Amino acid sequence: MLRVHTADGLTTSFDLGDERQAAEWIERLKDPRFQASIRGLTLSDQGALYSMSGPSGFRRVSFLGERVEAEPERRIKGGERLTCFADDVRICLMVHREQKAIRVSLSKIGNQRFNPALEG
Repeated sequence: MLRVHTADGLTTSFDLGDERQAAEWIERLKDPRFQASIRGLTLSDQGALYSMSGPSGFRRVSFLGERVEAEPERRIKGGERLTCFADDVRICLMVHREQKAIRVSLSKIGNQRFNPALEG
């Protein structure tokens, strides 16, 4: 379950495993005003909460939350991932479905020219 925390103090939930709710989430991400209002994301999994708050000191910040399907042939176990793009940096938090583990990665990506939420 994805929880989206916005500047107006509200929290909205999306079940990324439900096609309709996942599509609604992606549609909401296409609105730049909504994207700018996001202050953090939280994933809930097996009774635990994993949160990513918005970073400070960056000009451009955008968020993405997505379900990652398992691909055994590529050794991808699946789960849910939170991503924050902040200027030329990307941080990802992956909550694995098959094991009690998370992975955090931080990358310097350069200037972002492609926004997956706007492609379709």
